[in-house]
Amino acid sequence: MTTPAGPTTRTRLPGRTWLVVVLLGLSGQIAWNVENSWLNTFVFDEITPDPRPIAVMVAVSAIVATVTTLVMGNASDRLGRRKPFILVGYIAWALTTAAFPVASWTDAVAVGVFLVIALDALMTFFGSSANDATFNAWVTDVTGPGNRGRVEGVLQVMPVLATAIGMGLSGLMIERFGYATFFGLLGGLVLLMGLVGGLMLRESPHLAPAPGGAGLREVVGRILSSEERRERRQLYLVFAAMAIFGIAVQVTFPYELIYLERHAGVSKATAGVIAAMVAPVLLLLALPVGWLTDRGHGRAVLLVGYPVAAVGTVLFASTTSIVWLAVFAMVKSVGFLMAVVLMAWHRNLLPTDARGAYQGVRMVFTVLLPMTIGPALGATVTGLFGASVVVGQNVGTAPPPSIYWWSAAVMLVTLVPVLLLRPSAVAAGSQPTRP
Repeated sequence: MTTPAGPTTRTRLPGRTWLVVVLLGLSGQIAWNVENSWLNTFVFDEITPDPRPIAVMVAVSAIVATVTTLVMGNASDRLGRRKPFILVGYIAWALTTAAFPVASWTDAVAVGVFLVIALDALMTFFGSSANDATFNAWVTDVTGPGNRGRVEGVLQVMPVLATAIGMGLSGLMIERFGYATFFGLLGGLVLLMGLVGGLMLRESPHLAPAPGGAGLREVVGRILSSEERRERRQLYLVFAAMAIFGIAVQVTFPYELIYLERHAGVSKATAGVIAAMVAPVLLLLALPVGWLTDRGHGRAVLLVGYPVAAVGTVLFASTTSIVWLAVFAMVKSVGFLMAVVLMAWHRNLLPTDARGAYQGVRMVFTVLLPMTIGPALGATVTGLFGASVVVGQNVGTAPPPSIYWWSAAVMLVTLVPVLLLRPSAVAAGSQPTRP
């Protein structure tokens, strides 16, 4: 069950592979951006201003994503194919994204809350099947330690571009045309890009069914075994760093647009522009971070990046000036670039015969724990220190600046697993399998 070390020399990927990475990476991040940002605002504006349903919705989505990724990732390992899961999943993902406005068609708050949580869970099932499980496994299939930093640099640009597309004009679109048009257009864009990318995708010729057609119970038993955990200690330290930073982000992320509108007095359109202004900084830094990772400097990047992001997070809560909000948003967003390093390292450490299944393990640390602990902490701080607001006939609570202080404190804890990592161990990994 060891992962053979692979070459650390450069490996050039075909142009077709790069195009598939961009199309599927970007369309997937557009869909997740809609869910993670504007769906929460939709609930607050159209269903209830109570922050608790948002925390519940995020937690349910995290559980569905984690279980789905484990099950469907293992299914793609057993089948020895990723493409069917990706192609069908992206189509269904786009359609369910466009269906979110259905939840606001009722006047009963409880019914609306139930519908939006159910629709989010369904959308998450398809998204996690297509993107979290099989697309991420496919990327590992077709890359190696010599190029994963650069590929991750490109992939981490995708959320930035998705933010620019999904938020740069989204606030204005919502204010002018409403949520139904917004969700419909973004869903259509995801459908088009996902369909083209899925049809272009080629399986790695070296991908084969898992030995013995290992079933889910057998794979889970292996993952949970003490022998496997000891062997994967460096991988789990990488996962721990991902989890702690994810928790820090999720303390504020589900509530950020609400915070900007209700506390800082920023309109939806302006909030979208602030978010989009982060894009140039991350676009300029993502590929250099990937380059540094491929050359063995990933840990130094992490030790600088996380403190910088924590400082930016605190400063973001210190002002209501649109200019300074934009500046500090750029600084705090540096933390997202650290995923370039951690994602490249985790791919290097995955066992070659269970890459899909281990995406489910990754989801425990990158989605389940962050999206259950983080929003709950944010909702608790909001309930204790937030200001009362009235939306329509409903009374709720607006997030206070202190949620960012908590986020920054948690973010600094990420340095603990980073310091425990052995750079020589995370730099080696499995052989690339060219498509």
